[in-house]
Amino acid sequence: MKGLFGKGFNILEKAISVRTKRNAVLSANISNVDTPGYKAKDIPFEKVMARYLSKEPKGLELAKTNSVHLPKKPPVSRTHPEHLPKVNEEKLSQSDEGIIVESEERGTPNNVDLDIEMAKLAENNLQYQATLQILIRRLEGLKNAVTEGGRP
Repeated sequence: MKGLFGKGFNILEKAISVRTKRNAVLSANISNVDTPGYKAKDIPFEKVMARYLSKEPKGLELAKTNSVHLPKKPPVSRTHPEHLPKVNEEKLSQSDEGIIVESEERGTPNNVDLDIEMAKLAENNLQYQATLQILIRRLEGLKNAVTEGGRP
């Protein structure tokens, strides 16, 4: 979709791609819950997207007639910060899938906490579905413009 539908579609495409890869990483963590020495991994969606957006060419800014009309950052729903473990910034490493974060040790044969991984997977799946619905609505809007746009 590069360039064909604009920057918004490129961002949605990247978001879906990152969510898909994160789903695979979290599923691997769950699969290895009983594997001795296994280190849980994660792809921090916000960091990957921030890095992607910083590389995107800047477009036109929206004009505001009033400073309160368009917020700088829209509010994003998230679980309570204490529900998921903190990311250790020192253990970030690059990979082809994005950024992989190794979680902290838990004092067990591995550091996979099934409840935490299932919660992360559920949250990621919901956000994947939401992103996909946004993309579907945008495509339906284009389809409508092409098929119905010229009708009186």
